[in-house]
Amino acid sequence: MLLATLIVLITKYGYFIVFLFTLLEGETVVALAGFVAYQGYLKIGYVIAIAIIGGVIGDQSFFYFGRYKGKQFLARRPKLLRRAERLHGLVERHQNWLIFGSRFMYGFRTIIPIVIGTSNVKPSRFFLLNVAGAIVWGIFFAVGGYAFGGALERFIGHFHRAERYVIFGMILGALIVQGIVILRRQLGEKLNDESEETSPRGDHESIK
Repeated sequence: MLLATLIVLITKYGYFIVFLFTLLEGETVVALAGFVAYQGYLKIGYVIAIAIIGGVIGDQSFFYFGRYKGKQFLARRPKLLRRAERLHGLVERHQNWLIFGSRFMYGFRTIIPIVIGTSNVKPSRFFLLNVAGAIVWGIFFAVGGYAFGGALERFIGHFHRAERYVIFGMILGALIVQGIVILRRQLGEKLNDESEETSPRGDHESIK
């Protein structure tokens, strides 16, 4: 039901919905927008461009929030603070990769830019890597949704637009959500394991 609602919203409000959701995460919306573009309601080039812009603005906002308010924000949230302290070690070791790939990591999309904002990473470096990551992210999900629509059409055959709209939406949505959950969970678990390895022994004891 939620996926059907998202498809209706994307079809009705178009690029505004894509932009709004990509400010936070929005992988599912970007992929569904790619599918809607295949249906002819949107243009795939515009979907990609808006997804990139929204993704960049969202992470830049979190970065600058971390730069000016992050320490106070984390200090009032002990669980997030412990998580952030472990991430600081990874920021020092894998700074570029974390900035570039944070939007692909399950459970870290928001916290990583905030933590990086509290570090000594230069805003110019963050911006360039953030843009590069957003470009890959936007193209991957938008084109994925678009290509999946074509593949599914060839598999099922030619139906009336209104009929395949519902069928494609349900199948596409289920597969996309399942794939995103599996991929981001694996990335998140890997990052969690690595952050545990880099955390001081005292930090582990305090968590216990």
